[in-house]
Amino acid sequence: MANYSLNISDAVSTGWDYAKKYGLIIAVIIFIVSLLTGGLSNIGSPDLNPDVASNIGRRIGSGDTQALKELIDTYSSSSGLNVFFSIVSILIEIAMYVGLYNLALGLIRGIYNEVGFDAFKLPLATYVKYVVVEILVGIITAVSFMCCIVPYFFVAPRLVFAPLYVIDNPEAGVFEAIKASWGMTQGNTLAMIGLYLALIGIVIVGFLCCCVGVYFAAVVALFATVAAYLQLKGNWA
Repeated sequence: MANYSLNISDAVSTGWDYAKKYGLIIAVIIFIVSLLTGGLSNIGSPDLNPDVASNIGRRIGSGDTQALKELIDTYSSSSGLNVFFSIVSILIEIAMYVGLYNLALGLIRGIYNEVGFDAFKLPLATYVKYVVVEILVGIITAVSFMCCIVPYFFVAPRLVFAPLYVIDNPEAGVFEAIKASWGMTQGNTLAMIGLYLALIGIVIVGFLCCCVGVYFAAVVALFATVAAYLQLKGNWA
């Protein structure tokens, strides 16, 4: 097995270079999807008039059980609809990130030369496996955090590439993807932590640029993550 090391500077530089070329349109896509998913998440949520809410609050405070029942009925009547649209918004966001990661892989490799929706034309099984891998990685990292905070910072960076591996290798199984990410990042844990500290810094700077810059910063992080993946993929291939 090869022993490639992550070069943080090269990964961030690649992220910046590709963001300069394609960042604007991708940032617009992320922005539009964030507006759409945010709107869907709010559909079905109870919209109480402030005066009505204040009145109910005062009645509850005075021991009016009927007011408490009114409040519960208001939320319970909308909870089912809210859950449905929340799930839809999550699925849309997942589809966006799967497509954008595949697009970034194609642009860096030269498969694509422009931003288009061909990158989203992946088998349904790939989207499903991406979700399953994300869930499994979330569980593993959560367990590592509960055991002790320190192991979390050594486990989480090792599993970052698992979802990306599934996108890059649609035929791979979910456990193979997790194993591949672990193998790719072997000996590069501290470098992976350094990369994501750098990307967090970039996102913070983007947020400070009137908040709008956070979408462009997200594009830099997207390409930088893919560039890092391609640097270390040889450790498993």
